[in-house]
Amino acid sequence: MHALKNQLGWTHVFGPRHPSEPVYPLPHHRKPIHGPKPKSRTSVQLRTGLRDLFREYCSTSTVHGVSYISSRRSRLERIWWFVVIVLAVYGCGRLIEKVYRKWDENPVIVSFDEQPTPVWTIPFPAITICPAAKIRSELMNFTESFYRFAYGTRNETLDQASLDELLAVLQICDRFFHSSVQNLSFDGVKSTVDLVSVLRRLSILQNDTFMMCKMHGFSCSKMFTQTITEEGVCFTYNGFSQNDMFRKGVLHGDYEYLTETKTVTNWSLEDGFKFGTPLGSHPIRAFGAGFGAGLTVQLMSFNSDIEQHCREEQGFKVMLHSPNDYPRVQKNFVLVTLARDITIAVRPLIVRTADALRSYSPKRRQCYFSWERELKFFRIYSQSNCELECITNFTLKICGCVKFSMPRSNGTRMCSTWEMKCVLGAQPKLLKKYAQQRLKNLGNFAVPCNCIPSCTALLYDAEITQSTYDFQRTLELRYAPIWPPIRDFISKKQISKLGIYFKEAMFLSSKRNEVYGTIDFVANCGGILGLCLGISLFSLVELLYYCLVRPLMLVRQSIEVKPTVIQVTDGINSRF
Repeated sequence: MHALKNQLGWTHVFGPRHPSEPVYPLPHHRKPIHGPKPKSRTSVQLRTGLRDLFREYCSTSTVHGVSYISSRRSRLERIWWFVVIVLAVYGCGRLIEKVYRKWDENPVIVSFDEQPTPVWTIPFPAITICPAAKIRSELMNFTESFYRFAYGTRNETLDQASLDELLAVLQICDRFFHSSVQNLSFDGVKSTVDLVSVLRRLSILQNDTFMMCKMHGFSCSKMFTQTITEEGVCFTYNGFSQNDMFRKGVLHGDYEYLTETKTVTNWSLEDGFKFGTPLGSHPIRAFGAGFGAGLTVQLMSFNSDIEQHCREEQGFKVMLHSPNDYPRVQKNFVLVTLARDITIAVRPLIVRTADALRSYSPKRRQCYFSWERELKFFRIYSQSNCELECITNFTLKICGCVKFSMPRSNGTRMCSTWEMKCVLGAQPKLLKKYAQQRLKNLGNFAVPCNCIPSCTALLYDAEITQSTYDFQRTLELRYAPIWPPIRDFISKKQISKLGIYFKEAMFLSSKRNEVYGTIDFVANCGGILGLCLGISLFSLVELLYYCLVRPLMLVRQSIEVKPTVIQVTDGINSRF
């Protein structure tokens, strides 16, 4: 054994017998036993299997061009077809990106509805009329009271009751009295009574405003009820009651905004009138189109009540709105001047939203359903009601109070006369704020407080015609022979005539629909992929099969194969 160890080459295996004994180098033609570690049989099998799997996919795939990438072709051909496939995939990606952007940014289109809608299936517009003459001259002379306050000795020439009346009326006069031009100072001047109660006591009476009102052949003068607006005390026909308009337990209890007592019967903005609802239900409906089926009213104003100091315009401000909208007269009105005959032909504008858009976010469809946005004060969401709450909250933020016509809770303070300059400047500041936001981001159509339209909206477009109305001559010729005192009666008044009616019996409503639904988007993507690559749904399943299922099966088989053990026997002992 010792002799065997001393032979050339075995010292490398067993080592030298003694440290001083030289070790002979191995010849160059021999390799050491301990060479580089051989590759794992599992990794070799896995790599081979993946290569065969790729070749199998290329040869059997239904995707155009993939079959040309195989080992049987030259390298130049394979590179050529690989570049072609990459360019085709890139082109598909760009086209699909444009389709997705169009589907995401402009998913809704507004078009006309398939069927016309008759006018008797929608409410007649609510009509709010505000006299330009704000107070009765027999109770207060505004010019005299103002001159005493502004140019006389306040404490000696104007008692507290007269001061309370003046401060109340100044809140509904022109903004001239609250501008820097007038240079008035109301600091330290406070009222001791409720402002709204003073305005109601001084305002023009309903009987002194409506001389005659007819609709459906019946008198409707008594159907106008008081409404508190920014113009003071106005009169509304066919509007909601306070219980139907506002949420219960939210408003203060100092005064009522609406005195209407009729409740809504079987009508909602989204569902309309329920089947079988009688024509006399509230809100009122028109029986048809034309002047004879509409409302005709004669408005009058006493000459003694007309004055040009508090208000520049003379006559009556008329606003048409949906019954569920709280009137904002200064935003949109028709001015019926004195001794004029005004006719308003109404064309309803109804916008509905398809049920397919309910799954869309409000930002994408640009509207709110009634259950998606709740307002603090109002029961029903509408863009007009939302804007009123918005300007109310903004006024409270910058002024610390709100105007008497704005909805408020018990803890909110009502603005005094000296704070009206801040109140009148709140709305322009709010509009300027959102206008600047739109300029910074042109792609974002920012609206105040996100008050986008409701998904079901009812608007009334008006076509106005007018002519002179010589009421004195007409009434004298008609009624003087029957009732001679008519001459004295009409000599003290200014009378205007107003007619409101539906222009047509049938109208086309608008409807929001999908431009591209989910199915349309998938179909467009499939068409692009089929045109450029010949890819179908089966091709995608095939790709998932070769990319996920088959590789997992291959890895599993490679792990389950047990490695081969080689046993080397040296004499009696066994080594591995």
